[in-house]
Amino acid sequence: MQKAAQKSKVGLWSGKSSASTPSKTPTGSATVNFKNCTDLRKVYPNGVPKSHPAYQAKMDRDKDGYACER
Repeated sequence: MQKAAQKSKVGLWSGKSSASTPSKTPTGSATVNFKNCTDLRKVYPNGVPKSHPAYQAKMDRDKDGYACER
C-alpha cells in the first residue's frame, strides 16, 4: 500500500504538505512536524494518537492523548 501511495504521490508523498523534513528522535523513529491541525488533517484526517510520530502536544487541546481529532 505504501509503495502504491508513493508511486501515485498520495498523502505524504504528494509534495503538498507543509510538514518539515522528517527528523530522527532518540529512539530512531522518524517524526513529522506539522505547522497546525489543518495541515496535519490533510494527511491524517482523523488526527493522531500520542504514540504516532506526528503527534505534538501543542495540537492536543483537550489533553486526551489524541491530537487534531474531530
